[in-house]
Amino acid sequence: MNDRGRDAPFDARTLLTSRTDSLREANRRRIIRAVMVTPGTQVSIARQTHLSQATISAVVNELVQEGVFVVDSGEGERGKRVRLGPVRGAAVGVEVNHSSVTVAARPVGAADVEYSTVEFGADQSGNLWFRRAVRLIRETVERTGLTSDHIVSIGVGIPAAIDPRTSRITQVSSSLGWNMTGDPRDQFQHEFSNVPVIVDNEANLAAYGEYVHGVGLDGHETMLYVKASVGIGAGLIVGGLIFRGRHGIAGEMGHLAMDTDGTVCRCGNRGCLETLIGGIRLLSQVREAYAGYRIDSPQSLESLIERAKGGDPVCRRVLTDAARVMGLALAKVCNLLNPEIVVLGGELGMAADLLLTVIEDSMRLHALRGMFDPEFAPVRVVGSELGRQAGARGALSFALQVDQTIPA
Repeated sequence: MNDRGRDAPFDARTLLTSRTDSLREANRRRIIRAVMVTPGTQVSIARQTHLSQATISAVVNELVQEGVFVVDSGEGERGKRVRLGPVRGAAVGVEVNHSSVTVAARPVGAADVEYSTVEFGADQSGNLWFRRAVRLIRETVERTGLTSDHIVSIGVGIPAAIDPRTSRITQVSSSLGWNMTGDPRDQFQHEFSNVPVIVDNEANLAAYGEYVHGVGLDGHETMLYVKASVGIGAGLIVGGLIFRGRHGIAGEMGHLAMDTDGTVCRCGNRGCLETLIGGIRLLSQVREAYAGYRIDSPQSLESLIERAKGGDPVCRRVLTDAARVMGLALAKVCNLLNPEIVVLGGELGMAADLLLTVIEDSMRLHALRGMFDPEFAPVRVVGSELGRQAGARGALSFALQVDQTIPA
């Protein structure tokens, strides 16, 4: 037993601080982090941490005795749900999009997540997103009843490719003119000292969020998440891990060449998928259809989708055509990767009820037949369950489970 007051909370930072370099201490921290991400049974903790059942059982018992963990009643010894006891700390996730920043924050022992979003112009200074993010982090954490001093981790998803070995930016989204180079962690750690900061591509972290808290809860070995908005990105989850590729560029589906003689893309190539079905192109098609008529065109992809759902024939046709092209692109990707499930997210995910059938029909037409053979669990195409919260939620959970401790 410990000498703390019975109801006094543990400090999450202290629990996650490296006291020794022993394997036992590392396993202990890994298990605590897993339960902070999501409470679960010892079986699910073992699946998440890749530790043996014996190790899980020993550490869980030890932490229950200390009061760090609480085990709820359930059927069977390993069917009992393990959750945090009185532990004080906040986890933060940030998603940076082309024109907005979203922050998610929650106490490490709570289920409810606080979200905040601020919009800004895509043509603004490349540092504006950082200033907005810092302010939003502090404001959102305070809404949880905690302060910035209680933050244990910050995950940041940005529209750029991140080298998985160095965390340095290898390539910024071609649709942005921002000067984003070097290691983005440096800026955050200047504002939030002694807080581990994990940075990754925003589509990768949205995929992770959907895998841990959304569609992936059904259990999938491989999941392809497509973030379709102004740009088209994707994240691939294999065995619970994000697949990034050598330079962190894996998943740049928007730059899949669909027409080598097509429109020049801002990446410098021709006929990229984004030039055909990116948000700017879809809005342009609607404006072209309405040119010369006294009809207001939608000014955003969200309003285009709303009008399509309301029966606007032009908006519906533009989205339907985009879905067919998306299906063709996904057929090419799936022929290479053969995932169990494809998740449509981003702003186009809001129109999943209009698009999924068309996407799947196009995939069936162009993909290998075995992909959809009913005898062999055909690939499923579904809409995102987390919607616009996927990126920030994934950033929060991914950073929380990465063991980058501050030495004692």
